[in-house]
Amino acid sequence: MKKILLSIALLSSVYLSAQTVIVNEKFEDDNEPVSFQYLPNSKKFVVYKGFGITMTLSYITTNALSFDIEGKKTVLFEKEKLVSPTFSVTENTYKAYDATKFSMKANYKFFQNNGVQIVNHDALEDLNSNFFGRYDYNNVLCAVTMRWPNVPFNASFNDVYDLGFTNQKQKDKVDFEKDDIYLETVEIKNNARKRMKLDKPDLALLKGDAFAKAELKTSFNSKLNGNENFDIITKSVSSDFQTTIVYKTTYSFDGKKIKELPFTLNLKDKFFVTSDNQGGPKDINSTPAMPGSSFSTVNVTLGTMSINHYFEDRTTGDIYFYGIYSDKATKKIDAGCNPKGFYVFKFDKEGRKVWESINAIEGKDFFERVHESAKLQVNLLEYNKNLAFSVSVNSFTEFSNAAIVDKATGSISKVSFVEYNNNTSNLRSKAFVNNSYVSDDFKNKVFSQITFVAMIVNPNIVTYLKSVSKEGKKLYYETVFSDQGIWLIQTDNKETYKVLLFKD
Repeated sequence: MKKILLSIALLSSVYLSAQTVIVNEKFEDDNEPVSFQYLPNSKKFVVYKGFGITMTLSYITTNALSFDIEGKKTVLFEKEKLVSPTFSVTENTYKAYDATKFSMKANYKFFQNNGVQIVNHDALEDLNSNFFGRYDYNNVLCAVTMRWPNVPFNASFNDVYDLGFTNQKQKDKVDFEKDDIYLETVEIKNNARKRMKLDKPDLALLKGDAFAKAELKTSFNSKLNGNENFDIITKSVSSDFQTTIVYKTTYSFDGKKIKELPFTLNLKDKFFVTSDNQGGPKDINSTPAMPGSSFSTVNVTLGTMSINHYFEDRTTGDIYFYGIYSDKATKKIDAGCNPKGFYVFKFDKEGRKVWESINAIEGKDFFERVHESAKLQVNLLEYNKNLAFSVSVNSFTEFSNAAIVDKATGSISKVSFVEYNNNTSNLRSKAFVNNSYVSDDFKNKVFSQITFVAMIVNPNIVTYLKSVSKEGKKLYYETVFSDQGIWLIQTDNKETYKVLLFKD
């Protein structure tokens, strides 16, 4: 009996040591959690608090707290009135709308070095910052086509500038194929705005008879490299769909080209296809419902930029390109797909290939019946100093497949598959955590698809979720992957919320 009790005690201690409760708080009137953000450089979890604006889906943010991996709390700001506070890529500056006076043309506040810099609304007028994308909860740089109110700002600012692009007419509608491209910088400390023409990447390397045809026009993405410089990313796909080249062109903030690196990816007997990997913008069109039906049809078109996406290691500068491959070539980009597996290519910061990892996804026949590439939601996330690859589908069925990718070798481990159901009745018009996926294994609990991925790669999360009572209020879950482990956010969206950190 003593041995049995000792075994139970040891197992319990292992389970408890695998998780740390970072936050466990109750909602307060006019001071409830409204959003969150993980800072990968600082390794801190930020919770923003505030209150909802009556008759809208928006929030006023009044306070922000950060927590380290031990749960130590730091007050970032309090007693403010802000909308959409967002940290810069350096994590030393954050930007928000000044909501002290309600206005459609509110000024911007930049908080840095314990001070506040005001940038006038007009100073950033007609600047297209969408090409710089936006970081999601898991710090994936996502391509965007437009910015909605009350969502995080685009990743277009650092500690010195807020940046954007215009065309030769100084308009924010930039056509990469037809227009000249101008970089515009707004200096945060004095609102000074400068404009300079860029030597844009060569279209002959991206478009022509040797390349695959696409419905969407040739475009580009941008990425700020802290306070140093920025990259413009372009891609090409060969007409046989077996070679793709990613060009990373680095520019200074005065518009001068510093260097250009090509990254060549090749599949010998397989074919590149697009996927919803956040690597490129989406063209979304809605078709009215047919007579007798209450449902409209939504069509999503992807372009060359969605052939793959990349993760850049913040420490080493190594770059990992990832995506889905097919066993058949299509006639044009995004014309369909027959997904068979995934690939990851690793390059060093000088553009030299280190390894390639090409892997079939097996065991589920319905994966092979997915023919619309926009329904393949693909991620490569930093996890415990390695990477977690996942592909999720929300179509005629819902599932996630996940695997751990070793950064050093590209070898794969912890491959698994999980199925669940999408129940949109769980969605809320306004909530701290909002999602809709459920599983019969977890009564009264609602998850994001990426949370199911977290369950695959860290079984301690499943153990914890099963230990939480099935009775009482419905609980909502979201996860953030990091090199610290997996952060799990749990809330009933009414009275309490909790943040836990799970390590292997």
